[in-house]
Amino acid sequence: MVDYHIHSTFSDGEETVETLIGTAKTLGLEAIAITDHFDALDPSHNQRTLPELKEHFSRIRKCSRDAGLTVYCGVETCTDAQGRFADEDALLECCDIIITSPHYFAAGCPTAPGDYFNDAYWQGYKETVLAMARAKGDVLGHPEGYLPLGPLLAPGTTYEGRKEICRKIADRYFDPPYIEALAQALLESRKACELHGATGTPREWVVQKLNEYGVPFSMGSDAHALNLLGKNQRAQQLMERYHLKQYHPIKKEK
Repeated sequence: MVDYHIHSTFSDGEETVETLIGTAKTLGLEAIAITDHFDALDPSHNQRTLPELKEHFSRIRKCSRDAGLTVYCGVETCTDAQGRFADEDALLECCDIIITSPHYFAAGCPTAPGDYFNDAYWQGYKETVLAMARAKGDVLGHPEGYLPLGPLLAPGTTYEGRKEICRKIADRYFDPPYIEALAQALLESRKACELHGATGTPREWVVQKLNEYGVPFSMGSDAHALNLLGKNQRAQQLMERYHLKQYHPIKKEK
């Protein structure tokens, strides 16, 4: 089992890289990727500099050598409407894996709390995801999970409530023509689609459709705490059931 989407205290994770690597070793994981948030355009996360990121990577590499475990260094970031992300050239040079995830986007339409089925909003989201899928990076992160509900979210909505809202939105808006366009975009960029452990997404029929086009898949728990580390059982089952093409990062030793 592998886990290619993990967060540490470098961004918003609860554990240090030493604890994550040691626990992954104990759990018997074959390889992991520590992919902290790194996005100069996102005010919701603590901003880090490129020198800090490179120092973080050096720490990961030293710890992984000491532990005897394969650990990849990467980031999770968002892109603009054209699919570009901040510090693009520098990140492409130093990261083993770059996950581009649609955490936010410029909606360009009126929004209101509770207006979950806002046609214009989700059309804008789909256009953003397609641009992100066509652009640079290695993995398209959770395109059907952790949707950017922020401007639509009603006060008091629970975590489980958000997951259910996301499922209903996916069923309503992410239809076969869109999934086919997504497959073509991923093939164009040679990006993998993430099998997201925390939300159990994408839907199984979507996985089947992307697989028919030959899209590769990456297994990532999106663990921010130890309780989710390596929790990719659904992804592993789908890999075996449909003989999916599995993505693995490539090390860029520095």
